[in-house]
Amino acid sequence: MVYAARSARLSFGGPGVKEWGDWLIAATAIACPPARLSRFRGPKVTEHLDRRADTTRVQILRAASRQFARKSYSLVSLDDILADAEVTKGAMYFHFPSKYALASAIIEYRIASARTSIDELLARKLSGLETLIDISYLLAIEDMGDETARAGLNLLQSIGRTDGLQEDVLGQWVTAFAAITRKAARDGDLIADRDPEGIARLLVSMYLGLRQTSSLAQPERLLHDLENIWLLVLPGFVKPDRIAYLNQFIKRRTAVALKKATSL
Repeated sequence: MVYAARSARLSFGGPGVKEWGDWLIAATAIACPPARLSRFRGPKVTEHLDRRADTTRVQILRAASRQFARKSYSLVSLDDILADAEVTKGAMYFHFPSKYALASAIIEYRIASARTSIDELLARKLSGLETLIDISYLLAIEDMGDETARAGLNLLQSIGRTDGLQEDVLGQWVTAFAAITRKAARDGDLIADRDPEGIARLLVSMYLGLRQTSSLAQPERLLHDLENIWLLVLPGFVKPDRIAYLNQFIKRRTAVALKKATSL
């Protein structure tokens, strides 16, 4: 993943972490003589501890997502997250050395889950334009009703300019949309001189702007706004003989999305 190196840096680079770890190792050695340590060794115990650590990490990520989905980055404190997650400060710092590191992990987690959802859409073998439309409705439904999805995009737009994070993520998004747009060109649906990457940038900007100008708390309003934007932009890059079909496709997707959509 693009963020593997960044995640490694964020997860283990905090001040005092190494010293605390050295102290813990020394204290454990004093408290547990070598003869007694043997009963704690072995793959089963290691696996159990790993599972416990993973559970705690997910617990913290979910609690932080609940907070960041509803409040801006600056208004969420670590104490808010700890109270929600019901974990100690030491447990949180074991996984995330700072609030920024935790926020970045939420964005990364959201990218991974979105990629899985999009892969499922691609497996349906729809046309390129149908796929792009479906992805936009999927993003909207998850943005409205899923805490991690909402938090991920909120954080991307609030802290994303730091450390090139937003540029990286949106670059991946544009690249993925451009590949699907090139499929639409091969399908024969695009006007000949239209640039796939330009269309991809337009569609990414379209959704990010929509979540600012519409209302994630009002599914009906947001989905109809999304429909109207699609109806307005399609004539700019789609062949005229495909417009009528795609307009109906969009309206059907709006109707389906309205039945599925929920709000936090």
